[in-house]
Amino acid sequence: MTESLSAQSDPHLSRDSCDPSAALPGPSVLGRLYDQYAGELAGYLRKAFGDGPPDPEDIAQDAFRKLAEIDDLSDIKHPRAFLWRIARNLMVSGKRHEDIRSKYDFEIEHLFFALDGTESSPENVLQVKQQLSIIYEVLAEMPENRRLAFLLHRVDGLNLSAVGRQLGMTRTGAVKHVARAALDIKAALKNSTAQEC
Repeated sequence: MTESLSAQSDPHLSRDSCDPSAALPGPSVLGRLYDQYAGELAGYLRKAFGDGPPDPEDIAQDAFRKLAEIDDLSDIKHPRAFLWRIARNLMVSGKRHEDIRSKYDFEIEHLFFALDGTESSPENVLQVKQQLSIIYEVLAEMPENRRLAFLLHRVDGLNLSAVGRQLGMTRTGAVKHVARAALDIKAALKNSTAQEC
């Protein structure tokens, strides 16, 4: 039912629906699918989403890798449609990750560099590099769950509930880890500033 709905929204998803040989099981199925669809899939991704990032060829490879993880391909009635759906989901996820990364880079740049339009002096650049070094050092010394919670929330952009689920803890636990990590970083930066004076 969901595949027919997907096929209606994307004409590429229904093309093999009348091809009974497309679902034949066997060790060469994946190789045959790759030979038959890899170029077309990458072309579709490029046309639908642009040149990247993420790179359409990389996403096509990842889609085939995901397909290879399935134990029994004979359970898939329309492997081409399934492959297109995997690739589309991976591309959307990759685009979302790139957007979050770009937003984070933008925020870091504006956090550390002047917002008044003046160019950063070599001293400011050096200071930023020193601060980033301190941040990396503090992150490396943190307990693993605290560091991961902070990075998943602040860098990868996951909400705190998702961070908790991914790390096997409650949302409250994730909040505490992220808050503590932020306090650790702030204290280390404040301490380094105090030592410079």
